[in-house]
Amino acid sequence: MAMTVKLVNDEISRFLHRDEPEVLCIRGRWGVGKTYTWTKQLETAQKAKKLGLERYSYVSLFGVNTLDELKFSIFENVITLSEGVRKADLATLDAYVSKLGSWRKLTKIASSLPVIRNWVGADATSLVSFMTIRDQIICIDDVERRGRALDIGDVLGLISYLREQRNCKVVLILNDEQLGGENRRDLEKNLEKVVDVSVVYEPPPEISASIAISSVDVVGQEVRNRCVAIGITNIRVIKRILRFAKMIQPVLEDYEPDVLKIAITSITLFSWSHDQPEQAPPLGFLRSKTADSLGWLPKDDLPPEEAAWTSLLEAYGYTWTDDLDLVLMDGVCAGYFDPERVKNAAQRVHERVVATKADGSFEDAWRRYHDSFDNNQDEVLDEIRQSFLKNVKYISPTNLNGTVKLFKDLGRAKQAKEILDYYMANRNEDRKYFDLEENPFGDNVDDADVRAAFDARAAQVEETRDIAAIMMAIKDGWGESQLTTLATAPVDEYRKAFKAHSGQELRRMLANVFQFERIVNASEEMREVPRRAREALKQIGSESPINARRVARFGVNC
Repeated sequence: MAMTVKLVNDEISRFLHRDEPEVLCIRGRWGVGKTYTWTKQLETAQKAKKLGLERYSYVSLFGVNTLDELKFSIFENVITLSEGVRKADLATLDAYVSKLGSWRKLTKIASSLPVIRNWVGADATSLVSFMTIRDQIICIDDVERRGRALDIGDVLGLISYLREQRNCKVVLILNDEQLGGENRRDLEKNLEKVVDVSVVYEPPPEISASIAISSVDVVGQEVRNRCVAIGITNIRVIKRILRFAKMIQPVLEDYEPDVLKIAITSITLFSWSHDQPEQAPPLGFLRSKTADSLGWLPKDDLPPEEAAWTSLLEAYGYTWTDDLDLVLMDGVCAGYFDPERVKNAAQRVHERVVATKADGSFEDAWRRYHDSFDNNQDEVLDEIRQSFLKNVKYISPTNLNGTVKLFKDLGRAKQAKEILDYYMANRNEDRKYFDLEENPFGDNVDDADVRAAFDARAAQVEETRDIAAIMMAIKDGWGESQLTTLATAPVDEYRKAFKAHSGQELRRMLANVFQFERIVNASEEMREVPRRAREALKQIGSESPINARRVARFGVNC
C-alpha cells in the first residue's frame, strides 16, 4: 500500500538509525525518485551521525548477469560513511585479510565451508573480497533491469544470506511493475520471506517537480506548474520537459510572453505522451484533436478511455492541436526543434494572443458550448458567429470547417455560408495555405463546401501569386497554362515579382520573359508577356534616377 512521502522518509530514517540486520524494500513506478529519496535520507543520517552501521555499498543491477558479478560489485563499491567517501580497494582487502590470517589460509578455509562455497564460487579474489562484506548497509537498485542470466530468486537468496549470516542491512529498490511472468511470480513468492519492511513510494506531482526543477526563473516555474497541473511524477520526464522548454525559449523571445507559456503547455503534454505512453494520452490521439478542434462534432461509440483523456485535457487547458503544436510534437519526438518552422507557426499564435488581449478570443466564445448544459443554443451560436467574424484572421481551416458544420447541423445553413464567404474574403495567404493537399490540416477539412472554396482559391492564387516561379521555370519550355497565366497577370504582379527578387534569380526571370521577343511567328500571348514586363519595368524606373538607368538596358525609357 502506498504511503505518504513523510512516512516513507520516516521509515528509511528508522532503518538507517538501527544497527540490527534487516531488509527494507522501496517500491514505486519508474522515475518517481525512489533512489533520490533513499540517497537524501542516507546523507541526512550521515551528517547527523545517526547511522547504525558505517560501511555502505550501492550496487545497480543494470546489466549484472551473475551472482559473482553482484558479490564483487558489493565489495568494489564499499565506502566508509564516517570518513566521507572512502572507496574500498585492494589495500582495504589486504588490511582486512591481514587481521584474519594469510590470504592462502583464508581462501582454503573459506572454500571448505559449504555455505560459502555455495554462494561465492571458486575464484579466490571474489571469494575473499566477498568475505569482507559484513556489518554494513547495502543498497541494491534497478532489480527489474538486471541481466537476463541473473535469476531474481538468487538475488533474494543472497540478500537473505547477507542479513542472516553477515549482519547486513539491505535496502532493495525496484519497480515491480516492470517485472513480468515468472520473474514477478518469483518476486511475490519470495519477497515476503526476505523483506522485513516494504514501502511503496508514490510522491505527489509537487514533490517530483520540486526535485526535478531547482531553477526559479520563468521557464522553470512554468514547467513546474504545468507538470503539477497534469500530474506528472516521473523526475526524468520532468527534466526532459525542462530541457525542451529551455531550448524553445530563445526561439520565441520576440513574441508575446504568452506564446512561450502556450508552447510549454504543449511541450509538457507531448513529452509526457512520448515518454510515458502507458499513462498519458497517445500522440496519435493528440494529433486527432486537429480534426475536431472545437469538440463540436458528434461522437458515436466514444471509447471510455478517449472520454477520460478528453476530460483530462480540458481540465489541463489543452483544447486542440494547431500548427504550432504539430511542429512542437515533431520536435519532442526528434529531440530538437526546427527554429524556422517554430517561428512560422508561432507568428500566428502571437497574432492571436494580441487579438485576444484586445477583443476577446474565439476560444472564449465557444466556452459556453462546453461549460454548461443550459438550453442556450441560440445564444451560443450568436456569440460564436460574432466572435468568428471579429477574429477571422486567426482562425485555422480546421476551426472554419468545424464551425461551418456546426451551424449546418443546428439549422443555420445560411449563416454557415455567410461565415465561409467571409473567411475566404478576408484571408489572403499564399496558395499553399489553400491547397488542402499541402496544408498540414488538409485531411481534417471534410465539409464539401469548405473544400470547394479552398480548391477554387488555390487555383485563383496560383494564377496571380506564382508568376515569379513561372518566370524562373520557363527557360527550356512552357505549358499552355503557364503562358496564359503570364499573359493575363496584372502588370503590378510583374512589378512586385521583379522587386521581390535580385541577383541570379532576377536575371533569370528577365531573360526568360524577354525570350519570347526572339521567337519567329510568336503568338499574341507570347508577345503580351514581354510587353507587360516592360510596362512593369517602366513603373520601377519611375521610382528613382538609378532605377531609370537600370531599366534602360532593356529598352525602357522613363
